[in-house]
Formats: sequence, structure tokens, C-alpha cells
Amino acid sequence: MYTAGSLAEAIGGMIVGNKDREINSICSPDLLNPGAVLLVRNKKVYDNLDKTVKPLCLIVDIEPDFEAGEDPEFDYIVVDPLKMDEAFITVLSLFEKKETPSGRISDNASIDPGASIGENVTVGDFVFIGNNTEVKDGAYIGHNTVISRDCEIGKGCMIYPNVTIYPATVIKDNVIVHSGVVIGSDGFSYSKINGINRKVPQVGGVYIEKDVEIGSNTTIDRATIGCTRIGENVKIDNLVQIAHNVEIGKNSIICAMCGVSGSVRIGENVILAGDVGLADHIVIEDDVYIGPKAGVMKKVVKKGDYYMGYPAKDYKTWKEYSATFPKLKGMYKDVRRIKSKLGL
Repeated sequence: MYTAGSLAEAIGGMIVGNKDREINSICSPDLLNPGAVLLVRNKKVYDNLDKTVKPLCLIVDIEPDFEAGEDPEFDYIVVDPLKMDEAFITVLSLFEKKETPSGRISDNASIDPGASIGENVTVGDFVFIGNNTEVKDGAYIGHNTVISRDCEIGKGCMIYPNVTIYPATVIKDNVIVHSGVVIGSDGFSYSKINGINRKVPQVGGVYIEKDVEIGSNTTIDRATIGCTRIGENVKIDNLVQIAHNVEIGKNSIICAMCGVSGSVRIGENVILAGDVGLADHIVIEDDVYIGPKAGVMKKVVKKGDYYMGYPAKDYKTWKEYSATFPKLKGMYKDVRRIKSKLGL
């Protein structure tokens, strides 16, 4: 249980109203709860609130407008507008009900004698951990997860149930891997020899740096040679395919349904919006934004570019194409009419 005053202190805000008001939850504008805290980003949201739900504590970015001494409808925490996102994340984390690792290893787990398990590691039912694999202190391994031989799981990692990690995978500290993820499966690589698709052996691994999060049912393929590499603090959504020998720079974001082909190089602070497809062996430099459903085949996308469409073009060109496309039918009819009159 928190008070309005303690929340204000936690997010660096100023309390206006009753600082001793008890806060028991966080709520959304369309589902208000008495005693809850609500973040209000604009006046329209405030005007549409159900004012009969009290008491309520509002986090706002401007000081509420009421006369001194007048009893306000709600209590307020006033936050710097530039820190609203940070305040929201902080408040959510205070009310988040995290799964607390027990530090217990299930009797139903199968751990190879050659594996190394650190202190306070939680291992769920029917987990398999292979030979020469190290699981470091404080890691959590959920039920039914398979971690093969020659792997490393860093300190404080959260590996949720039903994850499969193939051999030669390194996962550094504080990585979150959600259910259904497969890391280190063979890259999709074949060569046609004598009319037959012959598999190219995949003898590399996967290297995932610290503070990465990988969404449910995402797949990251092992490298043919060397490593498929995911940089520090990269965030990958659900249902993403990362092919063999891909490298993704730190702080990049890959949204759901993206497909990244083999040997693509993605720089730092890149955003791939939903359902983006990248052709193989291309280079995406730093600070690039690729819009939803774009298909990128250009060999090099320069730093800071903004691409949209299929095939993907720079944003200005894409807007011109988009504005022209609906007019093409009328233009075609006009050309036919002019050619008819000219006898062409």
C-alpha cells in the first residue's frame, strides 16, 4: 500500500491535495477504481473522467486549476511533462506483481552432472540442462524449458516456460526470454547440388548481450559460422524471425511479425515496425526507422533514414507515390481519351 505522498516522492512529483491518501492500485481512464492512481496525459482524458469515482489520485503534467483553499475533486501529483513516461513506468513497477524466484531446483528437473548451477537459481519442473552449460546466480528457468549443452545463462535471467535453447548459445545478464522462444535452431541455408537441395551445416552459435527481451514464439537461428548476435538492450516483440548470422545493434526495437533474413546488419537505435521484411545481406545503419509492412531490399539504408512501403522507399518519395496512386485510374482514362481524339 502506498500513499499519494510516497508516490509523488518516488516519481519526483509535487503533491497537490491529501498526501496521506492511501493508493491501492493503478487504473485506466475507462475502468476507474476508488483509491487508485491514474496517469492523465491530456485535458480531454480529464474532462471525460467519471467524476463520481472518488477518492482518486491523478498524475498530471500541469498544475490543476482550482482556487487556493478549495477542496479539489481529486488529489494530484504534478510531474514535469518531459518525465511523464518515466513516471508511468515507475508507478507501474511499484504495482507490478512479479513472479518471485524461489531459488528452488525441482526434483523433476534433469540436470547433467557436467552442468554448473549458480546460487539462488530457480529451476522448474521437467527442465533439461545439458552438459557444460552454466546457469549463473539468480537465474529463473521456467517449467518444461530445454537448455542444451555448451550454453551460458547469465545472472538474473528470466527464462519463461517452454523455451528451447540449442547448443552454443550465450545469454548474458538480465535477459528476459518469453514462452515459446527457440534460440539457436539451424539457419535456413541450402545449396542446390546435382539438382538436390543440400543442407549447409550450421556450426556457429547465438550471442545475446545483457538486458535484452525476446517476445513469445520468436525464433533466432544459429550462425553458419561465428555468431548470430543480439546487442545490449535490444527489445524483440512476439513472432519475429531472426535468421542466421544477423547482427542487431544495441537499443534497437524489432516489432511483431518482422522477418530479418540471413547476414543482415542492423545498427544501433533502429526501429523496425510491425511486419517488416528485410532482404538478406543488407545493412541498416544507426537511427533508422522502417515503417509497418515495409519490404526493404536496398543494400544499404543510411543513418537516420525513414523508410516506408513495399518495396520500401524513403518517406518523402513514399508519400508522393501514395498521393499519386489513387489518381492513376483517372489519369489512364484521360490518356486513352486524348489518344483516341488524336487518332493514336
